[in-house]
Amino acid sequence: MKRIKDFGIGTDIEDIRRFRKLDLIKNSPFLNKIFTKNELDYCFSKKKAAPHLAVKYAGKEAVVKAISSIRNQMINYKDIEILNNNAGVPIVKIKDNRFKNLQINISLSHCRGQAIAFAFTIKKN
Repeated sequence: MKRIKDFGIGTDIEDIRRFRKLDLIKNSPFLNKIFTKNELDYCFSKKKAAPHLAVKYAGKEAVVKAISSIRNQMINYKDIEILNNNAGVPIVKIKDNRFKNLQINISLSHCRGQAIAFAFTIKKN
């Protein structure tokens, strides 16, 4: 099977329970290793932060998988920032210049118990 080198996909699913007891102060070393300040501000502005943390984590995992499937290079979670545009649509910003020629699209969803993310990336011309 021929591998398409300009297109990568990644998906991840997370159990929201893993994120329920995370506290911004008590768990700051872990949270700050994974999430950006903007992501943490967004998640902890919600009544229940856990679903939002879980879905952003799943998003980062999906992005890592999508990037590694075409570049065979790893990226730090902190270099991936998942925000929402004015319409509430999730967008991905990559802070690592090695990946500036990639366009990354993402879809996020969560329900009572799980969070899921799907990411795909293509090389920009």
